[in-house]
Amino acid sequence: MDQPSIGWTLSELAEIVGGELFGPADLPISQPVPAGDDCPEGITFAESPKYLAIVEATDVGAVLVKLDEVNCKKPHIRCQSPREAFGRLLAITWHDLPLADGIHPTAIVSPDAEIDAGASVGPFCVVEAGTQVRTGAKLHAFCYVGEVCKIGEGAKLYPHVTLYRDVRVGDRSIIHAGTVLGADGFGYFWDSSRHRKVPQVGGVRIEDDCEIGALTAVDRATAGNTRIGKGVKIDNLVQIAHNVQVGQDTVLAGQTGIGGSARIGARNFVAGQVGIKDHVTITDDVTLAAKSAATANIDEPGEYWGALVPRKLGLEKRIQVALSELPELQKRLRRLEAEIAELRRKA
Repeated sequence: MDQPSIGWTLSELAEIVGGELFGPADLPISQPVPAGDDCPEGITFAESPKYLAIVEATDVGAVLVKLDEVNCKKPHIRCQSPREAFGRLLAITWHDLPLADGIHPTAIVSPDAEIDAGASVGPFCVVEAGTQVRTGAKLHAFCYVGEVCKIGEGAKLYPHVTLYRDVRVGDRSIIHAGTVLGADGFGYFWDSSRHRKVPQVGGVRIEDDCEIGALTAVDRATAGNTRIGKGVKIDNLVQIAHNVQVGQDTVLAGQTGIGGSARIGARNFVAGQVGIKDHVTITDDVTLAAKSAATANIDEPGEYWGALVPRKLGLEKRIQVALSELPELQKRLRRLEAEIAELRRKA
């Protein structure tokens, strides 16, 4: 759905981003748009000649450019950082899902739960006994929050988020729709005849300023806590097993899976579809490229890529280049083997 008109003029936007206006002051702008969009009331940004050429081939209304950009023919605003200025426009354009203040009449809240003034509990939510929902927290429709959970100040749970018992969500953290926090860890033992379940009695701790994408699962600990550190950002469809520890400001991209009791350091970047074996430890400041499989500890910071045991990025690139040359190397080897056989025959 198109966004409704916001009613900006180009001069108002120039004032908002602190830039210099070049174009009609009263030009109406309704929304930020991506480069290449034809919206005549849209505004985009271009940080390089390549993207400026893309923008100028469209009917977009205006563009944010760098201070030293003198070749732009469209109405534009020159600013120190077009990308940052565009981000500021996105921020003032954004609006959240609707949710009324207070507790919706269809919500079921235990009399033993503690809901602070200023918190919001949406339609058809369930909040169990012993749970605390702090000021400014928002529980959107159909959330389930189990016993003795704690939702921090300004935290946000989008529709259909499920928290089992003993889950804590830190201040200002955001949990997106369909995510499950605190389901049982994957723990079983073989008793010579069948798999028996290991009780999972621990909790989950999501620290402050985290964001967890849609349909992600963070399992409760067998004992103790599964812990997601301050400022961690987790994509959609990520699996985090029992007793995992994730260090602060780490980023986990979609379809990553982390085995039980793994320890991930701070400021790591884990790309999509990475697998991390149970009980593996990864130090701080590590990047794992897409589809890597960390089956052993990584003790040194750096970039790693590999389908079995991750290797330093430079080494793995050389291996991949060598693999691409294997057919030709095979032909050369067979030719050399034939030449050696011929030399031996003559000798």
